[in-house]
Amino acid sequence: MSEQFDRLGFPGKYHSAKTWTGGQLDLTGSNYGYGAFLRSGSNTNGTITVAGGATIAINNFEENRILDVSLHQVSGSSAGDGEIYLFKRQQ
Repeated sequence: MSEQFDRLGFPGKYHSAKTWTGGQLDLTGSNYGYGAFLRSGSNTNGTITVAGGATIAINNFEENRILDVSLHQVSGSSAGDGEIYLFKRQQ
């Protein structure tokens, strides 16, 4: 199956995912390219910093919906019942 991806590329908008459950995650260097996220769980305390510099509280974002945002950093804590799923965009 991976031979097919090597030959034809990845279908869809996103090709990789990462789960954030707390701490600070810088989306630069080897983590560059994450351009969407999904907030899961009602008690996700922390912030998302977008590439342009704005920092927004995670709880301000709608749950269970993929949002296209140029991500720079995610930080805070999930308080036990929340996760953020980060999606890497196709180039």
